[in-house]
Amino acid sequence: MEVRRLATLALLLAGPWALGVASGCGTGAVDVDGCRQIEEARCQQAPICGIPLDQPYFTSGTSVEACVRFYDDACLHGLAVGDPGPSAISACVAAIQADTKAKDGCSVVKAPQTDVAACGWLMPPSSGGSDASDAPSTTADAAVD
Repeated sequence: MEVRRLATLALLLAGPWALGVASGCGTGAVDVDGCRQIEEARCQQAPICGIPLDQPYFTSGTSVEACVRFYDDACLHGLAVGDPGPSAISACVAAIQADTKAKDGCSVVKAPQTDVAACGWLMPPSSGGSDASDAPSTTADAAVD
């Protein structure tokens, strides 16, 4: 009985992360690498756009490196919209890398799905009521937003 109480206490103290691990994560992530490529491009472009990278907290390296490391893990869930294929990922990354303040205020870096031609596929099918500016670009909400 004491072991059961200690195990329950350990899960409560460990927080939601431990509950996710305890319940088991599936292996059905879709295009983890594509997610990472998009988020890395956003992390690298953020300082150029004047977008602060205050999160995630880091103790070594640069804020861009910390952002990339964060999405290495966050993207393990993959894309929420399915696998668009390598050419769609490349086109979206190129659009993010080409975005500037002068062009459009870095709106593609902030929300890639707003570039309908290159990254519009990032917008999940409409569930009613939300517009492109409200939809996350990937399953990992961007720290660069």
